[in-house]
Formats: sequence, C-alpha cells, structure tokens
Amino acid sequence: MNTDFSALNSSSQPVLEGIRSWFASDLGRHVLKTELAMLEQLLPGLFGYHLTQFSVQDSVLHDPSPIQNKIVVNLDTTKSGLVANPTQLPFANDSIDVALVHHLLDFSESPQKILRELARVTLPMGHIVIVGFNPISLWGAWGTIVRATRSKGIAPWNGAFIRPGRLMDWLNLLDFKIDRAQYSIYRPPVSRYLGEVNDYSHGVSRTLNLPVGSVYVIVARKHVGAVRSIKPVWSRHQGFGQLSAVRSVKHEGLTTVEHQSGRDEF
Repeated sequence: MNTDFSALNSSSQPVLEGIRSWFASDLGRHVLKTELAMLEQLLPGLFGYHLTQFSVQDSVLHDPSPIQNKIVVNLDTTKSGLVANPTQLPFANDSIDVALVHHLLDFSESPQKILRELARVTLPMGHIVIVGFNPISLWGAWGTIVRATRSKGIAPWNGAFIRPGRLMDWLNLLDFKIDRAQYSIYRPPVSRYLGEVNDYSHGVSRTLNLPVGSVYVIVARKHVGAVRSIKPVWSRHQGFGQLSAVRSVKHEGLTTVEHQSGRDEF
C-alpha cells in the first residue's frame, strides 16, 4: 500500500512511520549504507548553488555534495523544518541545481506528478538523482511473494517499485537525459546473508554494474531543447538590413505515457 503525498495528512503518517522503522532495522541500515556509498561516488561531481533532498526516511544523504546550500524537504507534518507537498513544491521555476529523490517515487501513488513538479523546479542543465528499489531483482521477486502471502502493508514491500527503464522513459519525456545508472545489492533481503559491509564498496556492484541490482541510483540532466540558427537575410539597399533572430526550438515529445500500473499520465 503506497501513499498519496499530494495530501499530507494524518492518513499518510502510518505509511511514513512504517517506512522509517524499516530503514532503522538491520536490513534497512544496510541499504542506507550501500546507497550512501553510491552517492559518495556520484554527488561530488554535481555542482551548483542549491540542493534539495526528498526522502521517506530521516537520514541526511546529501553530505558528499560540494553544494553549500542544502535543504531537506520533509513529508511528515509532525516534523520541524520545511514541510512540503512534493506535487506542489514551494520553489520557483528553474531554481534547484540538484534534486536528490530517495525512494519517494517507490511509495507514492502519483510518481509522475512528482517528477513533473521536480522538472519544473530544476534548473536547465541541473540534475535529478533518483534512488529506488528495482522490481527486476531478487528483492523485487521477494516483494511479490510477500504481497501474495502476507499483509500488503509491510514496509518496504508495500511500495510500487518502478522499473529503471520506465523511469528513464518518463525522464526523457520531461526533457531529461540520463547521465548514469548505477545498481547494487545482488543478495537476497536477509540480514545474515548481507553482512556488515555495504554491497557497493566491495564485490560485483563496482565491477559489473548489472541492471538486476536491488537498488539503483539514476542521475539525469535537464535539457531544455535545441537551438537552431537561422541564416541572416541582408538587405541589398541598407548597410545593416533586417537580421533574422535566432529561434529556440523545443522538441515536443510524446505527451502521455502508457503503462500497466494505472498511474497518472503526463
């Protein structure tokens, strides 16, 4: 059971509390360590003036970034600091250099609305960094079994994990180009099999980067379209005749996304 973050109210709190509790468990802490190790490799290469973090848990993950102004946007109305609806962000258009989105899309009923709002506030040539669970993995298969045999409300299996390929398609429709996709955690979601060392610093995650890892980090850069130059037309009778302007031409892609999950269309 995922939740609708477009209405931050009391009905959203139990879902968020369950997710936060899971990330505080041994298995959840292992995932956070692994994801932080991945972000430590990716965030230092992304520059700008403003970074915002959106996460379904409480840990700060943006420390590896060299950006000075960092904002944590809370989803929980009981928390202090900036609390915002991720589908109606209190930021101006083209104002954020890096948006770090940590498992927010996995547990939202409106992931496309959230992406569209993030695209609005992201600067041209700015970045969105998305961390998510991969349904095409051992963890994705485990979640299918859990939902079929147990309560559907158990975190994190109550989420609706999004295929990385589908997420990349959504980003492309919003004028983002994929810079990098990194995968990790190839072992089953059982604490005793994972060990204490995160799965990214050692092993197959760093050498092969197979797209069946249970967690992924996608880095996408915002492009606002191409610029086409028009040859100036000079008047034969004037020293400086009429000059044609350079026009900005934006490529209009598809406007809708067809999908099986029944989620909102762009």
